[in-house]
Amino acid sequence: MTRDIAARRQRTILENLDRLESVTVEELALSLEVSRETIRRDLKVLSSDGLLSIVHGGAIRNESSEASFASRRGVNREGKERIASVAASMLGDGMTILLDSGTTTAAVARALARSDCKRLVVHTTSLENARLVSRLPGARVFLIGGEFDRNEDATSGPEALRAITRLSADLSFVSVGGVDAEGRLTDYTRAGAATRSALLHAAELGYLMADSSKFGLVLPSRISGDEGCAGLLVDQLPPDQITAKLAENGVRIVTG
Repeated sequence: MTRDIAARRQRTILENLDRLESVTVEELALSLEVSRETIRRDLKVLSSDGLLSIVHGGAIRNESSEASFASRRGVNREGKERIASVAASMLGDGMTILLDSGTTTAAVARALARSDCKRLVVHTTSLENARLVSRLPGARVFLIGGEFDRNEDATSGPEALRAITRLSADLSFVSVGGVDAEGRLTDYTRAGAATRSALLHAAELGYLMADSSKFGLVLPSRISGDEGCAGLLVDQLPPDQITAKLAENGVRIVTG
């Protein structure tokens, strides 16, 4: 229970930073009704995860707080490949697929490139995923336009959102940044969460994906409408509390 309370408190800190860009220890202690030492411990935890920078008297949000695509690539690679195998098993000839820019989605793109499917149409925000899927003979690959994020090697922003709303697809595969103790499916930034939400709902069946390294991770921006997704693809079942919360939130778990 203590860990859950700390996770909720840390999520609130990140939400405040997402809105205000900087916070003070004093303000957080007053608003959360805890000691300043407790807030300092929370800030150290979040700083060690790279989600904020501690400054004198408080903290600021890192513009580059999301770990880079390259640094995330090697985390739980085996689990991501298992998820990708499940995603690839859902494919059929002539389908239209939407992909976001996560490392788990890159594993899906590699699986698509190795598949026997014919005439696949793939729309993606990710440069790497576009290159990977283009190796599949007969595939048509479209890069969704928008502002380029070099940290993610992908597009996002209002232009990308407008482009996504004009798409219609059979399946979408969308990675999440974290699954917190309340079963909320989240991302590092509002822009990332908005893009992923749009991709999720632009397909007849939208699947979210989270490998086990994401379980319990507290991030500030929720992916909206997750209760309407076709399922959450995972490499192993989350801890019991998260599994129960996901069920309460209407999210079906599909294991690889």
